Amino acid sequence: MPLSLRLSLKNNLSQFTFLLKPFGYSICVLLSFMIIGCGASKKFTRDEKYEDEIYKDNSSLIRVLLDEKLNSFSYTVDNTVILKKDQKTISNLDKGNTLQFFADGNNVKLVLDNKTYSSKFFQVIPENARTLKVNDKSYKGAFRIASKNNKIQIINTLTLEEYIKGVVPMEMPVGKGTENFEALKAFAICVRTYAIKKLNSNSTYDIYNDTRDQVYGGESSERILSNKAILETRGLILTYDNNPAATYYHSTCGGFTEEGTNVFQVKNAPYLQSIRDGDEPLCNISPKFQWVETYPDYEFVNRLRTAGLVSGPEWKLDRLNVNSRFKSGRVNELQINLIGDGKKDKVVKIYGNDIRKIIRSSDNSSILNSNFFDIMIDDKNNVVISGKGYGHGVGLCQWGAINLSRQGKGFTYILSHYYPGTKILRFYD
Repeated sequence: MPLSLRLSLKNNLSQFTFLLKPFGYSICVLLSFMIIGCGASKKFTRDEKYEDEIYKDNSSLIRVLLDEKLNSFSYTVDNTVILKKDQKTISNLDKGNTLQFFADGNNVKLVLDNKTYSSKFFQVIPENARTLKVNDKSYKGAFRIASKNNKIQIINTLTLEEYIKGVVPMEMPVGKGTENFEALKAFAICVRTYAIKKLNSNSTYDIYNDTRDQVYGGESSERILSNKAILETRGLILTYDNNPAATYYHSTCGGFTEEGTNVFQVKNAPYLQSIRDGDEPLCNISPKFQWVETYPDYEFVNRLRTAGLVSGPEWKLDRLNVNSRFKSGRVNELQINLIGDGKKDKVVKIYGNDIRKIIRSSDNSSILNSNFFDIMIDDKNNVVISGKGYGHGVGLCQWGAINLSRQGKGFTYILSHYYPGTKILRFYD
């Protein structure tokens, strides 16, 4: 009888299996730079399946949360669709039909043609068209309308490979010609690995469509070159100790990446180490390699007040001091000395990545670019922060990867540079 061998990835991959398909009595062989895998069977641990006949490839499916409405959602059909309640077809709807969804606790009510339906979830599946539209964006796959805590959830269910196509160009500069191509391939593997680690992480969806996870723009964001990079790395993920690696990434490291445990609660990830990223920083081509933020002293104190670190109007800035830095040079502990009415004083200390969230940019539009900075009070009592880099600094530096790509380095080199000790695995064909 032909030999079938199932290998299970332990821990985080326990819900997936790899089938080494028989070829006589031989099995998959090791490649020089990767552990080759075989087709992953679709296996989920949820109470109900959500696959539909529209999915034809053998990659796993992912559920992307596009939006959470307060209580209701109105959807006007833009192409012929199949409407399902759970897994049962209710109707085939033509363009122009309007569906009214209402949250009812953890169930959904649907009003269609003066009829009311109730279900745990509804599915809207394109019958002929490749995409569906919501909020003026096109998405592949299908929509699932669910409810949680009396809020409507709009969820895009699609294959991992189609999902990745909607992420890469939103998170990474595509560039001109093929100059960034190898960096895009490396990044596609990071995105795929991150997504696989998120599968089954929530009861109704797997992943957010914004910076809480990875920014996803659907088909509307796809680009020809990034799609090609994704196709050429199809099914490949980054692993450590036979598990998907924690593929954190950021825009610009400023010359040194950061130790993973200094920012995230991550275990068994020695590959997330602080490295000097070139004698001349590889990411010096980034528009955010160096930057300056300036704050009036009262505005700087307002940031502390907003964060609940001080209260009352009496506090004024006295001194600033960096008490400690991580090995990379990023600020670990920032001390702020304040003076109040009656010569009272107060000391505020902020640590690690919280510094970025509390101090924020000078125009208050975003968190601080990074905590790789020097800080001072100038002769006009302005706080001046002179910094380098953009992002938390852990893992792959995107602009550094782009520079390596432009130098002719391949995606395997790029990944081994930023995640030393990891291996590339083919998760599915």
